Amino acid sequence: MNKKKFVLDSLFNMVAMAIPILVLQLFTLPFLGFRLGEDDYGMVVTLISLYTLLSFPFGNVLNNIRLLFDEEYKKEELSGDFNVLLSTSFVLSILLMLVGMIFYVNQSSILDIVLMLIITGLNLLREYLVVAFRIKLNFKAIMYNNYILGLGYVYGTYLFYVTGIWQFIFILGFGLSLIYIIKNSDLILEPYVKTRLFKKTTYNSVILLLSSLLGNLLTYADKLLIFPLLGPKAVSIYYASTLIGKLSSMVITPINGVILSYLAKLEMITMKTFFKILCITGVVGVIGYVLSILISPFVLHLLYPIWATESLDYILVTTATAIVGIVSTVVQPFILKFTHMNWQLVINGSNVMVYVFFSILLYQQFGLMGFCIGILISSIYQLVLMIGIFIFNNKKQIHKSA
Repeated sequence: MNKKKFVLDSLFNMVAMAIPILVLQLFTLPFLGFRLGEDDYGMVVTLISLYTLLSFPFGNVLNNIRLLFDEEYKKEELSGDFNVLLSTSFVLSILLMLVGMIFYVNQSSILDIVLMLIITGLNLLREYLVVAFRIKLNFKAIMYNNYILGLGYVYGTYLFYVTGIWQFIFILGFGLSLIYIIKNSDLILEPYVKTRLFKKTTYNSVILLLSSLLGNLLTYADKLLIFPLLGPKAVSIYYASTLIGKLSSMVITPINGVILSYLAKLEMITMKTFFKILCITGVVGVIGYVLSILISPFVLHLLYPIWATESLDYILVTTATAIVGIVSTVVQPFILKFTHMNWQLVINGSNVMVYVFFSILLYQQFGLMGFCIGILISSIYQLVLMIGIFIFNNKKQIHKSA
């Protein structure tokens, strides 16, 4: 591995991730909160969580599976399968989003439903097709793509200001991003056929999809559960309290994508390398946590002055949850590459049970704070389990080789 290129690619990916996050978290979403107020903003945050939950896993799973199996398809000189899986995923995602809209929004207009379905479809397509750049380790193109995505958010925010339709923010952002990806890649032009690897690829895609849906359910379940339990105002307060953690993720999470892109081309990894990366991530996480707590009062009062004081009550716990989650995202590529895909179901399936048990139990005892602590416990459990699984499988492989 070329260490200099790895560091440079990580920096490109950090910038790539930072651009849309900064635009959304520091400009677009605070502006939405200011214009809409607590209740309507809480509803919007819930719908954003819903479309992300029902589009990101489908696109991202195909992205990762394509990355992991690309070398095998090249060796077999095969082309196909993925556009078949993409079209199936697209239809399933749209149908699930339609059901979700009916459940969460009692009086949805036809326009609202159509706009949300468009957002869901655009996000799914771009999440998969951007793998064209990851396969070639072209992280500079990913950075350009996310610059266009961020620019689309800005233009979309202006359209919201003019029309009052907040969905334009994401339609314009995802739409411009997708145009750039299609213009600079050819994955969408691959033949719509099944190859002899279709069964194997589909199996791994289904397992990873089920696991990803469980994992993303936990990521967005907080807003989706708080909305019916405590109402839209509580969603707004909680979401603001997680802002600093999301900003902190810009430092570490982008490395995840770079790691998997490089690991996809390797056959093995040493425990020394794994623990070195884990320790570095942990140190950066602790530093990020301390800095996040120090700046949170200023940032929240600046961006969400209406409910900043209430949000600060939860900041210690929600930021800790975010940092633990960030470290888990760095461990995830090692699990994907060097362990059996079925472990993904074990990790996320058991974590769902821990999440539900502790968040609901503590919510009943301590309200929103208890809910937040329950999520933190779930995040710590997931990280410890993932590290344990990697160590177990690594020792097993060494024993087999001996």
